Amino acid sequence: MYATSRAASRVAGKRAKSLLPVLLTLGAILMTGCSSDPNAQKLKYLSSGDKLYKAGKYQEAVIQFRNAVQLDPKSGEARYQLGLTYLGLNNPQAAFKELTEAVALQPSNLDAHLKLASLHIVRREFDKATALAAKVIKADPKNGMAHAVLGQKHAAKGELADAVAELEKAIELAPKVEFYSALGMIQFASGKPLEAEAVFKRATAANPKSVVAHMDLAQYYLSQRKPEAEAEAKTAVGLEPKAAPPRLLLARVYTVLGRPEEGEKQLKELKSVAPDVPAAYQALGAYYESSGQREKAVTEFQTVLVAKPSDAVVQRHLIENLIELKRLKEADALNQKVLEKSPNDPLAHYARGRILLLQGQNQEAATALQKAATAQPNAAPIHYLLGTAQAALGLTKQARESFSKALQLQPRMTDAAVALAGLAVASGDQETALRLTAGVLEANPNSIPASVTRARSFLAKGDVRQAEALLLEGLKRDPASVQLLTVLLSIRISQGKSPEMVQRIAPLVQQQPQNAGLRFVLALAYYAAGDVRQSETNVREALKLDAKTRSGHILLAYVLLAKKEIEPAKAELRSSIEVEPKNLNSYLMLGSLYEGERNWEEAKKVYERALQVDPESPLMANQLAYLYLEHGGDANKALALAQQAKQKLPRSPNVADTLGWAYYKRGMHDQAITQFKLSAEIAPKNPTYHYHLGLAYLAARDMRSAEASLQLALKDPSFQYAEPAREALKKTSQRSR
Repeated sequence: MYATSRAASRVAGKRAKSLLPVLLTLGAILMTGCSSDPNAQKLKYLSSGDKLYKAGKYQEAVIQFRNAVQLDPKSGEARYQLGLTYLGLNNPQAAFKELTEAVALQPSNLDAHLKLASLHIVRREFDKATALAAKVIKADPKNGMAHAVLGQKHAAKGELADAVAELEKAIELAPKVEFYSALGMIQFASGKPLEAEAVFKRATAANPKSVVAHMDLAQYYLSQRKPEAEAEAKTAVGLEPKAAPPRLLLARVYTVLGRPEEGEKQLKELKSVAPDVPAAYQALGAYYESSGQREKAVTEFQTVLVAKPSDAVVQRHLIENLIELKRLKEADALNQKVLEKSPNDPLAHYARGRILLLQGQNQEAATALQKAATAQPNAAPIHYLLGTAQAALGLTKQARESFSKALQLQPRMTDAAVALAGLAVASGDQETALRLTAGVLEANPNSIPASVTRARSFLAKGDVRQAEALLLEGLKRDPASVQLLTVLLSIRISQGKSPEMVQRIAPLVQQQPQNAGLRFVLALAYYAAGDVRQSETNVREALKLDAKTRSGHILLAYVLLAKKEIEPAKAELRSSIEVEPKNLNSYLMLGSLYEGERNWEEAKKVYERALQVDPESPLMANQLAYLYLEHGGDANKALALAQQAKQKLPRSPNVADTLGWAYYKRGMHDQAITQFKLSAEIAPKNPTYHYHLGLAYLAARDMRSAEASLQLALKDPSFQYAEPAREALKKTSQRSR
């Protein structure tokens, strides 16, 4: 099924998807009435605005009607026309304000009453809507639209039987196609497809020349996968051969019924039939896009853009497809041109954020997406992507707020729910994670991200059985899911059953030899099983297939280290940093290798570069602080880095030890003792923490406590600082004399 333009959707609609949007259109059908005013200039504005409105140029019409209102704020006609135009611009808030004024100024304008009633229904102010409709019926008992509005109200409240009764009354008074459409949708929503079909057939019988009536019936047949849809769509095309919506529908009928070539042919013909109608010249590219033919979509939209260089919709489609194809430079260049013309365009900032995220520039992406969210605060996808950028930056609180906002705006956005669940898992709130993922899986049992996140939550709770069962169930549906296999592999490794995963994954790789992700997971399984040779073979193959395979270079570095090939391992880690500059594991591993060689300066450089990439990283701050303290560096900066790490990881024994060491070096012994005590309490088997605590007690002249801590450190026969610990222990006995 391919996408249609906004213009086409007003006629073709998404009539089988939602009852309320269909009914809402009943409040905006005809514009009637024209008040007389002695002010010639005002009449001129009204006349000009009316022409622009009828031409679909709503932005320009708004300017003219505003001019009329400024000349005469008490002009009910000007307010009414302005309200209609705001409806055309899909700005219900502004329309509501103007139509409220119009009703007060023109009590006899029944259409204004009904349009305002429809807006009250959207706001769920049902009593006010009923009162307005009742006034219209009292003034005009045969007003079918008033009964249709009441039907709209009942439908919004879920009172479908009452909605049917009101719409039947509306049809009795005025057999308009839109009334039949609404009634048919109600019957369909009530689980009565045969009754719905009968209503749509009544519409075509009552309005045989109505394109919309035949399209409604075609849409119904299409929803039931009935071949009769073709005949009805062809009838609609025959009634208006140069109209875009009927041909768009016919093309969709062909596609859904398994004849995509004929559908594509219709869309190609449509471009020549209506070359200046956006819905027509955009349709072929949209069809390619929705059917996954991204390269064809790009070619088509590029061709259209040559002829229609100012069409913003075509530009956005082209940018979207370029992003999906990872042709980011081209997408960014085109998007920058859009921003040059429209610096506040929220969709352009959104696209910019997407591009930057894919490039790993999370901070810049967050900035762009924040601009988009500010300009368009009610767009759930923008808030979701902003949350993604914030999560990547470690801004957990902000990310949680953004994901929550996305869910508030779009309660069925499963991606946002899964992202929130992931944050909950990371923060230890497993109950929230399980609740969120349960909701996602209830709506979409096949959601792999939800299954993976839920399994991770079970694992965090120590419930391996439930996690394993969930993963195995998911793998029945998608045996080659890299996400599911990766988590299952972690379980099997902990169980000492890595060879089982090799046996599971190896056949999948044979079936999908070009799948880099599967190759990588197989390489991980081989490595865990101790088969370094096969692990190396598969990880190298994964990197050939996709040089940016996530963590591929890191795994290869581990393999090379297992083979004692230190320099090649370091080279792979450098490659990993170039490919995945945000993956801090590469920096940690490379820095530790330099530390192992006692190459302190190179280790510092690695950690310093990591902190440039992610200034908020507590791990990097901690590593660098310790190196500065032990092997030369700014002591004040070391203390600041240690304090920074402590803020992010307040219960980390390693971080507390580093901060304590910084205090110790500065002669702040009481503060050092506090941190060392925390480290020793959290990790009582680590001799270094007891050693450092002993030194701090010694400096503070608490000999008894110093002696106890140093003796605990020396209980470990392999303690690397045993000799200096013994020397310190001697000092406790000497000073206590």
